[in-house]
Amino acid sequence: MTPRATCAHCGLPCADAGQAASFCCSGCFLAHRLRGSDLEGAPDRLFARVVLSAFLSMGVMVFSLSLYGALLDPGASGAGETASALRGVLRLGAMAFAVPVFALLGLPLWDAVVSLRRWLSSEALVLAGSSAALVASSWNTLRGGGEVWFDTATMVLLLYSLGRWLEVRARERARSELGALAAEREAPAARLGPAGEQAVAIGELVRGDRVRVRPGEVVPVDGRVLEGRSFVDASALTGEEEPESLGPGARVLAGSRLVDGSLVVEAEAVGGERLRDAVARLLEAALEARAPSVRLADRLAGVLLPVVLALAVATPILHWRDLGPEGALLAGLSVVLISCPCALGIAVPLAFWTALGAAWRSCVLVRGGDVLERLARARRVLFDKTGTLTVGTPELVSVEGLDGLDERRVLELAAALEVGSEHPLARGVRAAWAARGAGAPPSVEDFRALPGVGVEGTLDGRRWRLQRAAGADDGRTAVELVDDAGRARGRLVFRARLAEGARESVTALRARGLELGVLTGDRAGPAGALARELDLDVESGLSPADKLARVSAAGAGTVFVGDGLNDAAALAAADVGVSVAGGSAASLEAASVNLLRPGLGGLVELVELSQGAVRTARFNLAWACAYNAVGLGLAVAGRLSPIFAAFAMVASSAFVVLNSARLRRAPRPLAARREAGPATGALAG
Repeated sequence: MTPRATCAHCGLPCADAGQAASFCCSGCFLAHRLRGSDLEGAPDRLFARVVLSAFLSMGVMVFSLSLYGALLDPGASGAGETASALRGVLRLGAMAFAVPVFALLGLPLWDAVVSLRRWLSSEALVLAGSSAALVASSWNTLRGGGEVWFDTATMVLLLYSLGRWLEVRARERARSELGALAAEREAPAARLGPAGEQAVAIGELVRGDRVRVRPGEVVPVDGRVLEGRSFVDASALTGEEEPESLGPGARVLAGSRLVDGSLVVEAEAVGGERLRDAVARLLEAALEARAPSVRLADRLAGVLLPVVLALAVATPILHWRDLGPEGALLAGLSVVLISCPCALGIAVPLAFWTALGAAWRSCVLVRGGDVLERLARARRVLFDKTGTLTVGTPELVSVEGLDGLDERRVLELAAALEVGSEHPLARGVRAAWAARGAGAPPSVEDFRALPGVGVEGTLDGRRWRLQRAAGADDGRTAVELVDDAGRARGRLVFRARLAEGARESVTALRARGLELGVLTGDRAGPAGALARELDLDVESGLSPADKLARVSAAGAGTVFVGDGLNDAAALAAADVGVSVAGGSAASLEAASVNLLRPGLGGLVELVELSQGAVRTARFNLAWACAYNAVGLGLAVAGRLSPIFAAFAMVASSAFVVLNSARLRRAPRPLAARREAGPATGALAG
């Protein structure tokens, strides 16, 4: 398989792997060249150049506005030679400010075009238009006649460079945020040998090694339990929501976390043989299979460039006899200026850049504008279950007192026994007791955890035990309270607790015409309960490879939402992979969208924002194409002066900028819509 090319600056996939250093866009090339390879703490020299160029461009505009004033017309009353001399001074001042702008922004852009061989691109057209305006203006200034367009030359470079900087910053921010969130490293393993217990790196373990894993630690190998018993949380690997009680002879997977007990595990798979490593390879394959997106605006600019060059050469020849040499050359310059793709070059990217900023303000991290475009075309959304639609702390749905014990006393005893436990069911019991506002539960004496079984302790002179009960086949989990005589005195039933906003998000997405489904590694019982509660189609018992196959088979327009290591390959294979807040490092790296605040409300908002961004981008693109078509026609016919061509170009760009700015208003959060009532729900507006 051909190695996947990644951008030398931002690390995202790119198309060209033939160079020593590949770049996904000219903006990353500029930022990398100007900042160097040391990105940490390095000054943002590209932005510094943009800021300095903006200051110089303001000077150019001041001189240009003065030149456009009627009082400086040499033919005006009282103007005469003084006004003509002042006009020359103002031209020299504009040129003095414009040339540094071209040195600051134009030369690096030329370097990018040459180094990346982007001859048929928006960068090339920007350089063609701005260079033509600068050279012609400088020549007219030095010879003392004709028109000047220094403001056009500088503003084109400034706006385009600012847009490139915004895009690069969005990419850099995405990578830095993911780097901070995905700082997940494997701790040393406790290997048991003749000399006792020794801490060693994971890479030093071999098959047959015995490893001790303590409560709260992560299992470093795939293997078989030799000693001990513990509840083991393998949800990040398998999707199983409830920790499983494992003892001698049971198999355990690397990446599983021990809840309460200690285990001695014999290594059967180490290094790249572990399941988590196989998942990582699936992830890598999915990333390599995804082709890079190509912007429509760049393709149009690439088609436009040879046409413009041909027309720019043909127009002076066509009008040489009618308009004379200078008029014919000005007509040719009008062709170049009117077709300079400032509006075309930023029509699509600017809409997406603005939307990316709005998404970030809503605590949603999006990898790029192409992700928004794919999300706007989505037809179906597939969810993981555990950690995505449901959260780790289960909800206590019923408490039943048996043999004369009332419900409140059962909950009080259960809360007292679970005070020191970090088992998910224990958290559910404590949350239910706290919700009653009854204060702290009574203290338990002689407390003892029973790994893989439950907990027990003495309260008011009696020994109580809280342990898992059998017979919960409807997706719920039952726990029974047993007294010192072995009699069941109470029963507590739990169910998976929906994530914040899950029900509302599912309803809103379904109302938008999206097909919804769930892919989970959990058992059929819990999966069926979720299917009934949210009215979703659910496939259960799926391995990571099964999830990848389902997502791949779903085809284009598929969004996958997940959080665990077992979701990473599916996240990478989907058109848009969405990782939820609190997801594993692998899911964060694999996903193209990261929800940084709890719940799924950000996904609904992002779908709305992406559709708005695509509508705005299409309108901008249609406007820019129409503007170029009409302007080119007038310029080729000799009916468009360079001054008006420059003004029309700036006005067109301003229109695109203002139209895109409407996206800065982020969609209203789902929680605010719930408070406002049904009339302003997910589909309002």
